[in-house]
Amino acid sequence: MKDTIFALSTVPGLSAISVFRISGPESFSVLKKITNGEKPKNRYATLKKVFWEGEAVDQCIVITFEKNESFTGEKTVEIHCHGSIAVIEKIASVLMKIGSSLNLRPAEEGEFTRQAFYNGKMDLIQVEGLADLLKSETEAQRKISLGSLEGVVSKKIEEWRSKIIAILAFLEAGIDFTDQDLGELPVLNMIVDLIEIIKTEKNSFQSIRSIKEGLDIAIIGPPNVGKSTLINYLSKREVSLTSRIAGTTRDIIESKVLINGVFVTFLDTAGLRETRDTIEKKGIAIIKKRLKSVAFKIFLINKEADLNKIGIKACDEDLIFKAKADRGNNTRFIGISGKTGLGVKKAISLIEKKLPKIYFNSGSIATYRQQSKISDLLDVFLGLELGVKEGLEAELVAEKARDGLKLIEELTGRIDTEEVLGIIFKSFCIGK
Repeated sequence: MKDTIFALSTVPGLSAISVFRISGPESFSVLKKITNGEKPKNRYATLKKVFWEGEAVDQCIVITFEKNESFTGEKTVEIHCHGSIAVIEKIASVLMKIGSSLNLRPAEEGEFTRQAFYNGKMDLIQVEGLADLLKSETEAQRKISLGSLEGVVSKKIEEWRSKIIAILAFLEAGIDFTDQDLGELPVLNMIVDLIEIIKTEKNSFQSIRSIKEGLDIAIIGPPNVGKSTLINYLSKREVSLTSRIAGTTRDIIESKVLINGVFVTFLDTAGLRETRDTIEKKGIAIIKKRLKSVAFKIFLINKEADLNKIGIKACDEDLIFKAKADRGNNTRFIGISGKTGLGVKKAISLIEKKLPKIYFNSGSIATYRQQSKISDLLDVFLGLELGVKEGLEAELVAEKARDGLKLIEELTGRIDTEEVLGIIFKSFCIGK
């Protein structure tokens, strides 16, 4: 018999309301033990007193869900109690005591979601979307994860699956009806079409990853050009030491800022110049290495000749600003001042244009696991295309198509999921 599980599904501590969730075949029996009267009408909020050993514990709102109507797909009871520590601890202890007579135990991390997965309420991509949604900090992250949770990605993957089945059916028709001239062109077109779709999806992952994880932007320039002052202005707090003495910044100082729904980490770097100072040399070496992984660079200069002296070439995607523009600007670049804020609004507008857009196509792959499976899928169909072009036997080509179908099922969690689920659910809270 399946276990019935329970957990506090809200954050423990003082609050107006806390919610206990009970899920499993004995859920209604548990409710019967702690309340009087008839079971509440399913999916209706009902005021009920919770009792234990003849004593009232709390006055609660109770909601019941029949099997297949709940989030988990199991019989479920939600108890909305008052959010005091005393009430929470009392109800938890009562449920623990009931566990000795009924098949009831505390839930493990993500176990309610695990029930939902096994009961077909959600696939593995939706599970990952929920995990990401619970961790989301920005509007962009919310939109990405919600698209996965609502099944937008799963629907897209299911369309791929239908295309693969059509390709496989065509190939197997060639096997079964060898006396018919089916030709290779139609199936080749189907394969090439699917390859292009998968390539587009794979290439979109970098932008999605940047939105989920944020971007690094390095602020570089000669010593004492005002990099630290600018990063303090952008951060709206003093995160970097400023001084009139050149070479104050010896290490990389990071400040995370939310811009247009995307986390941007500005890197305040050591001033780039020729120096004999050993520590300053190390700082410059560190920043040159770090520059290889940044999204783009912001150059701050005093004069145009600085661009030739700092030893770093400005690329097309980089931005160049004349620093300390409150003192004047004799260059062809936009002037900004971290001291007064002059031109900073314009600078942020230019930075925003370079950030990944929140209005991406809804339903994009969003995890490294998904990216890995899609990369494997692409390799399979590139091999399939080559096999058809080279006249490989239909049976062998069909076997490659079956490999693609298997990858689709791994992607959605129809097969090969236990180890993956264990990793994913470790990131869930107990009550989810």
